[in-house]
Amino acid sequence: MRRKVTLLDRAKADLTTAEFMLKNTNDDLFVDIAAYHAQQCIEKAVKFLIGLEGKMYVADHRLSVFLEDLADEEVKILVGEIEISIDSWATTARYKSTITASINEVNEILEVCKKLVKLVESRIPHSKKTCENDVKGMFRKLLNE
Repeated sequence: MRRKVTLLDRAKADLTTAEFMLKNTNDDLFVDIAAYHAQQCIEKAVKFLIGLEGKMYVADHRLSVFLEDLADEEVKILVGEIEISIDSWATTARYKSTITASINEVNEILEVCKKLVKLVESRIPHSKKTCENDVKGMFRKLLNE
């Protein structure tokens, strides 16, 4: 049986993927793809936290939209500062014919990603069962179970 993963697990995988890409290539295309994974890390981590708060998040990729659903002010401040930089990475890094991100920009955002993941992990209740129930509850609401 395959293991279950959370949005936070996926956010961490996006962070690892982006870091790996930047360490192993200097090709602009791969820098753009790393930017996409950095954006995905932030999106998934924030949406995971919204779920822990017992809310449903908006089915949108723009940080500016789903950040409104978040109550955690510390996280809002941390990611609010990079909102404009990463909102374009959700789609342009995948579909546009031009390069959108620089290696310096991506590296700066990855530092925010690392801080965000640690912050979100610190918000997880000590009881793993409680955390799983909160996350499952969020998905039940989304799936109308």
